Amino acid sequence: MRNAGSQWRACARRCGCRLALAWLILGALSCGGIPKTNYYTLRLPAPPLAGDPKTTFVLGVEHFRALDVLRDDRIVYYESPTRLNFYQYHRWSSDPATLLSELTARLLTEMRIFTDVRLMPSREPVDYLLKGRVFSFEEVDEGSGAKVRVGMEMTLVRARDHKVVWSEERQAERPIEAKGVAGVVDALNASTEAILREVLPGLAAQVERDFSQLGQSQ
Repeated sequence: MRNAGSQWRACARRCGCRLALAWLILGALSCGGIPKTNYYTLRLPAPPLAGDPKTTFVLGVEHFRALDVLRDDRIVYYESPTRLNFYQYHRWSSDPATLLSELTARLLTEMRIFTDVRLMPSREPVDYLLKGRVFSFEEVDEGSGAKVRVGMEMTLVRARDHKVVWSEERQAERPIEAKGVAGVVDALNASTEAILREVLPGLAAQVERDFSQLGQSQ
């Protein structure tokens, strides 16, 4: 009996120690043990000034497609050409494909080419559909230094005959100049805007040609 009592007291001490350890862990977590999650987004241009659009066409922007790895809201970085990882506590406000769809629509609205630019799906008819695919949107760490890489393609389809009237594919890289994840986000913003401002004038020119030809045929 004396031996059994000793075993019981030893077991009670072990359980007490485990319970105390559990309380310590819970206390640490409640005192800031879990890192704060930071959220980022792409810079959107200011709303366009009032003015007449260059055509009477309406554009629908479909949600861009993306590689599986870019359907996540965590910021991606490549440690090598074959090894990637995520920043667990640094996330986009939405997945990259959604952010790029919205930014493209906003820039096209700013250009005043269409009477309206709508994010699809929409119940109202449109004259053109813009489709897109994102295949790069990440930090790349190399021996020469860290950089970002942005790659995307876009296709404009005319609704009345389902013809592809314009398409572009671009990939751009840019060194990361500022420190930390904020520097990564700044570089991704700059690369994305540079690509879109480079390619969208070609889309605008094609739509204006279509509008001019439509006027001549009437």
